[in-house]
Amino acid sequence: MPANGDELNQTDEGVAEESVETLRQALADEKAKAEQYLASWQRAQADFINYKRRTEQEKSETTVSANSALTLKVLPAIDDMERAFRKLPPDPEEHAWVEGFRLIYRKLKNTLVGQGLEEIEAEGKPFDPHLMEAVGYEEDREEDVVLHETQKGYKFCGRVLRPALVVVGKGKTGNGTGIK
Repeated sequence: MPANGDELNQTDEGVAEESVETLRQALADEKAKAEQYLASWQRAQADFINYKRRTEQEKSETTVSANSALTLKVLPAIDDMERAFRKLPPDPEEHAWVEGFRLIYRKLKNTLVGQGLEEIEAEGKPFDPHLMEAVGYEEDREEDVVLHETQKGYKFCGRVLRPALVVVGKGKTGNGTGIK
């Protein structure tokens, strides 16, 4: 019987070792699955964050695009108001409507500036083809310097909305032939 009892203990130990090994393998398999699920979840979370960032950026770009399109349509009215200011009667203080007109102009302009509109400074500056469009040249003037604007240019949120139309100095002509 003692031999038989030893045999049972050895068998029980073998079964127990097998069970422990089987459990260890099952645990390792479950840990691998858990790590795989965690990695998949982290990728899905990163994808969602990227999607959210991308949609917010697209929404912002759409808003800027719509606002710039509307602003571009309003600019001719601003131009007309500025032309009208240059043609005011000799004594504008005598006409109450002039001050009202100026107030409307300032409100409209300030609203557009608040949305991201900015004038392109051109007069007296070096000619920049990214911001300006040359509509004329004057000879015997400082070369590539803007002499005057024929139409103001504007940027909207840092992008050129409408280039300034300018007259640029052409420089001195050397030999009377018009060739530099």
